[in-house]
Amino acid sequence: MKNIKFILPLLALVLFSCSDYLDVNTSPNNLTYDQATPAKLLPGAQVNTYRVQATTMNTLGNVFMNSWTRNVQSYGNGYDNELQLVISNSFYNGIWDGLYRNLMNFEGIIKYPNPDHKYDNYVAAAKICKAFYMQRIVDLYGKCPYSNAWKGGLNTTPSYDDDFTIYKDLVKNLEDARALIAAANANAEDISGVDVMLAGDMAAWNEFANSTELRLLLRMSEATDATVVAYRNTKLQAIAAGPFLSANVAINPGYNGSRDDQATPGFFTYAYVTAGTTQANRVFITMSGHAYKALQSTATTNWPAGATREIIAGSGVTYPDVTDPRSARLFTAGSGQTFRRAVTQGATLVDVTTPTGTLPGLPCRLGLIGHFNPYAQAPNQTLEEYFSCDGSVMSLSESKFLEAEAAVRYPTVFTGSAQTAFNAAVTDDFARKVATMGTYLTTINTKPNFGFSETFTTAQKLHAIMFQKWIALMGVNAIESYIDYTRTGYPLTPLPTVATQSRKPYRLIYPISEYVANSANVPSMVAADAFAINAFTPFWKR
Repeated sequence: MKNIKFILPLLALVLFSCSDYLDVNTSPNNLTYDQATPAKLLPGAQVNTYRVQATTMNTLGNVFMNSWTRNVQSYGNGYDNELQLVISNSFYNGIWDGLYRNLMNFEGIIKYPNPDHKYDNYVAAAKICKAFYMQRIVDLYGKCPYSNAWKGGLNTTPSYDDDFTIYKDLVKNLEDARALIAAANANAEDISGVDVMLAGDMAAWNEFANSTELRLLLRMSEATDATVVAYRNTKLQAIAAGPFLSANVAINPGYNGSRDDQATPGFFTYAYVTAGTTQANRVFITMSGHAYKALQSTATTNWPAGATREIIAGSGVTYPDVTDPRSARLFTAGSGQTFRRAVTQGATLVDVTTPTGTLPGLPCRLGLIGHFNPYAQAPNQTLEEYFSCDGSVMSLSESKFLEAEAAVRYPTVFTGSAQTAFNAAVTDDFARKVATMGTYLTTINTKPNFGFSETFTTAQKLHAIMFQKWIALMGVNAIESYIDYTRTGYPLTPLPTVATQSRKPYRLIYPISEYVANSANVPSMVAADAFAINAFTPFWKR
């Protein structure tokens, strides 16, 4: 190995850490395999892919799912393209560019010479992470580079692969990872010292692989192509026994408040810089009117006289009329304000509040406890505690909602109780948001479309799962709710009043970086293609 000089040209862009063990003393532009070992690559890849998820992807998901909007009391514009549904090849390019750039390090681990099985645990973790994040690229873009991607100078214009073919290989990655974990080779190095997600707990990695595969397979739940359906059903049978996640998949490489680049990404992006001053997002982002109505009772909302309580006019589904204790955790009154207020997406005035609230006035801001204090990790709610909190890669509640959906859709395969999984998912999210449940679960479970009962119809059960998942992932991993919405149409979500399209897009447009650097391979598409089901739509929706 001492003589191998395999250059990884993109490492300069992706090696980052909050911890000394990731420091590289030589120029990252000249790292060889001797230096860019799996121990060096794994934590940096974990941290940087998560950063994309926690910031760029999270923002898009929250705005597209009508949870967040702009504070129109203080800002005249912002989120204009998101609210108008104007997308282009420059729209949220950071998702594609950020994930592809950082997936290269997982690929570097997978391809690293491993004749004596020393790196088996690294490879298993890398394969699981690759499947977890590459799925998002397929879900948001459809066909994309895969088999010829991440080859650096050996192939700078990779061809595009069929998205179903990619999905099948991602499942194989997960199967391979589980096999490596099960083999537990005696030479396999303990990764607890560098694994910033699961601290080298390979049983937990096995659970994470299963939950990730379940998410992949449920994406195909409404597919009609016979080949896709047969594949999905076979793999569901194989994975039904789990075990699935038994705890939150968190990430923390040593987040702290000493420098901006050391802080946990969500809190730094949406709340405060480490010098103690507020980020612009702290004032800019506010609660949408839809989120307010969904999380508050009719008696605590200023419904105009005679206004329909339907989520979408003509849908026949009205807001649940239950005050959710998580509401005040997720969104708190604006600075110096008595009343919580919200803004209908597209409105030019703050227009939603309590029946006794005054308008206009500053709308809600993001609640620090509900968004950035998982399981009361910041008990004193100091800035330093918040800067040091874990990030959430995949929550236990998300996994439990997947189990609930699987039990509803495939009861002869997933024979566990959908009700139990649903209740566990909601209960975990209350704990995560440090909210007191009280009678909420009992009450909401009497409400079709919002709570769960075996007496409800399948459509009502599925809507309830997606509605509660929307709340659970709000502000944390909201892109997942948006992808679920493009797959199922649930939960019902109103369009902004300024939308220029009749629906939300099924996918995003390939980024300008592809049209510039890989023009011979990138499919040519126009904005209208993203809003219709066609050859560009991800395979599981076609």
